Amino acid sequence: MTQITDTESKKTPATSTEVDTNLLTHDNKVFIRWLEISEANTMLRFQRDLEVMRNHSAKIVQLAQRIEQAVTPSEKDVLTKARDTELQNYRKNDAEFELVYKTKTDDWILRPHFLQNTKIRLLSPVTDDIIDKLRKGPDFKESDIVARGNQKLILLSTVEGDQIPLLERNLRIVVAQQTSLIQLRAAEKTAADDEAKKRVVDEIEKVTKSLQANAELMLKTYGIFTNDIVVENLGGILWVALLEEELKRYVEKRESSKGAKPATAATPAPVTAPIAPKFEAVKPEAPKVKKA
Repeated sequence: MTQITDTESKKTPATSTEVDTNLLTHDNKVFIRWLEISEANTMLRFQRDLEVMRNHSAKIVQLAQRIEQAVTPSEKDVLTKARDTELQNYRKNDAEFELVYKTKTDDWILRPHFLQNTKIRLLSPVTDDIIDKLRKGPDFKESDIVARGNQKLILLSTVEGDQIPLLERNLRIVVAQQTSLIQLRAAEKTAADDEAKKRVVDEIEKVTKSLQANAELMLKTYGIFTNDIVVENLGGILWVALLEEELKRYVEKRESSKGAKPATAATPAPVTAPIAPKFEAVKPEAPKVKKA
């Protein structure tokens, strides 16, 4: 397997020769580290809460578009009431969101943003029979057995930082090879002649060897011995796109704090300004990094 690096998390805007770990560039935009979560239960709740707020905002935007396209006054009135109700629910949930995470989604929900996992653990469902067999092994730890309702899982490994995109890449490769084998075996059955069948068989042998090598590496590196994998996020960083003027202010403030004149700071890399939130005005100052 070819090792890959998390290029998104290592690129920085051309604002200084010194690396700023609070910024990264992606899709011609500059993102700032907005919120950092390092506790597993908080991370799990945050993902659920974020999805709720995203759904709220998507419905509000959709209803606003339908209001503009409404043909009759009565249709517009119905849609407006539905939009106002959705907006009221959004603001209520957003207030609760702010109490927990010290940030309002209204400040960034309509901007480009993404959640970067910084620590994950891999588990796999196991039966009592399998657990009994595993207990006989010298490396077995009772604490590796995790209960999720009526289901039992075994901890395979914990992956952090730059190893996460590498793991994801390797998993995609294995899945692609497994899919390729299924297709090749189907092609073998429908081969037009012996020559065509031999070409398919040769390719099956080639892919099988590569898959076996990759599967052995996954077992050795991550403890993965099955396709039935459960991924739990233990920590992450929320990155939010900055408007061009916000990035400029951020750079000036950073350079000024170093004792340099803001005018001497390098010109920020061109940024495609993200969509500004429609629910409230964007805060003019770049946020301080928050931890939950």
